Amino acid sequence: MTVGYARPDVADMVLRVFERSVHPELFASVSETRIKVGSDVATLRLGRYGHLLEYRTQHSTLTEIATSKFAPLPSQLCMIDRRLIGYRTHTVEGKGVRYHCSYQLESAPADIYLTLHRELEADARSSTLAVALPGSSISSPDCLSLLKCDLLPAGFVVHAFHTFPDNGAVLRIQTLFERM
Repeated sequence: MTVGYARPDVADMVLRVFERSVHPELFASVSETRIKVGSDVATLRLGRYGHLLEYRTQHSTLTEIATSKFAPLPSQLCMIDRRLIGYRTHTVEGKGVRYHCSYQLESAPADIYLTLHRELEADARSSTLAVALPGSSISSPDCLSLLKCDLLPAGFVVHAFHTFPDNGAVLRIQTLFERM
């Protein structure tokens, strides 16, 4: 019996940001929640490969997706399409909303990775949304994804963490959606 991989290779991960919503069938969710941010609504979804964050105001919608580069996502109104490697920041201003994110991909030796993994398992208990998916083998740690949210007077911040046991890597993304 073949066991499927819960995560793509970390080198295949991309960040895509849209000035629109993305049809739910294009991002298969494992877990989802909605958060009221003043008069706005944020939708947070975790999937097998990453996450989707959607921030909807009365006049605009911004959607961030961290997923595999092979995911069938639209190209219309895509403002950012970048591989998730190293460290990088992005800022975009939409209709009344400022989007800012920074991400860092960290690879570590096995012993350090396992320590980071245990810390994230503990953090998952108090996170806004978290999932643990089976690793690529019985001896592999689970693939963890967790989102922690902080509400602000004019928006919200999401701290996302995704583990890639086969690569010994942790992807950290911090995203700010702010009304202007």
